[in-house]
Amino acid sequence: MTLWIVGRPATARPTGYGERDTMDLQLLGKRAIVTGGSAGIGIKIARRFALEGIDTAVCSRSLERASAAIASMNLEGGGRLLPVQVELRDADSVAAMVDHVAEEFGGVDILVNSGAEVSGNEPEDFGHISDEFVLRSFEDKFVGILRMSRAVVPHMKEAGFGRIINLAGHTSREAGAISAGARNSAVVNLTKVLSMELGRNGITVNAVHPFTTITDQLGGRLQRMAARRGRTPDEHLAAISERTSLGRLVTAEEIADFVAFLASPLSVALTGEVVALTGGVGDAVYF
Repeated sequence: MTLWIVGRPATARPTGYGERDTMDLQLLGKRAIVTGGSAGIGIKIARRFALEGIDTAVCSRSLERASAAIASMNLEGGGRLLPVQVELRDADSVAAMVDHVAEEFGGVDILVNSGAEVSGNEPEDFGHISDEFVLRSFEDKFVGILRMSRAVVPHMKEAGFGRIINLAGHTSREAGAISAGARNSAVVNLTKVLSMELGRNGITVNAVHPFTTITDQLGGRLQRMAARRGRTPDEHLAAISERTSLGRLVTAEEIADFVAFLASPLSVALTGEVVALTGGVGDAVYF
């Protein structure tokens, strides 16, 4: 028995559907910079980009760490991986790095701002937070993202295409971490402003909110966070995993897959927005 839908078998594909059988992200030959690309979520994003055929600059404060990160990916073929050194707190360092990458690759199409100290390593409650920590944190992340965007936008305007993706953080949606919450909220505001100013140039700007994420660095962070709460690392892992709808933490690879879509020409309808890649933390409704 054959089911028919509007004059055709239900198993048949609509006319002209063949080119949509698989989703081609159209990233082959694009050129990207990933700050914080030598560890954590950043290294997984850089690896995913290379697998998609993107030439990718892997940024770190240490050229040695950037080179070691590329070697650890153990990739053959795909996009070119270029180790570069940059200090996000130094405007001259940022400008020089972007100029170097643009010369090596012939331009820059994609920027992923993942380079900042991960929150949770130091206490950020009112009794412990210091002015120095807050100022360093803001220059590292918020000002660093501003500097990186300022440096890459001319290349994107020249190409008539650009994708800027900022890793903010779920701490902007809940109170507790004074510095992380404030800087991530500021990143969200900057994301919206840049999207409004750059959209007519073919450049989209979005942010993602990770929650605590499974990376190679998670073990040490769990120990520090658990100790401050009087828990064992396993107890703390169970407690934070229970906060998600999935009942588990999201992996860095899963975030990298979504970031690859945001970097794609196919994501053009999304700009100035924030997507929470947390596995479903919280019960607040955003609309």
